[in-house]
Amino acid sequence: MRPLPPHVREFIAAAPVCRIATVRRDGRPHVIPVCPVFDGEKTIFVDLGVDSVSARALRHEPRVAVLIDEYHDDWSRLRKALLHCVAEPVGGAAQDEAWDLIRRKFPQYVTVDWKPRATMALRIDGWLTEGLAAPG
Repeated sequence: MRPLPPHVREFIAAAPVCRIATVRRDGRPHVIPVCPVFDGEKTIFVDLGVDSVSARALRHEPRVAVLIDEYHDDWSRLRKALLHCVAEPVGGAAQDEAWDLIRRKFPQYVTVDWKPRATMALRIDGWLTEGLAAPG
């Protein structure tokens, strides 16, 4: 995979929400919004319900598409990053580290006493962007 440029990394890291698209065992697509945390390199962490449609789909087919976008009525300002990823469940110390990042970015998790469920590492193995020009 070609490396993510710094301006794309910043766009991913700043996203308060993204959409993940999975494929169910019967082939039907499924898309949900989730709150992502980016490690700054090539992994996005998300937490899913253990028996959610997405978690079940990822157990069957770990390939997932992640869409991070910004909409503007001025369409010349539309921005998006489409990330092709492979999902891996994380547990133990890796899950603790992911949740440190999650709680830092989303303090709301602490206020509602949200506990880790099916924490997934979405490893980026391909990407494309639109509207994300390098600064300068």
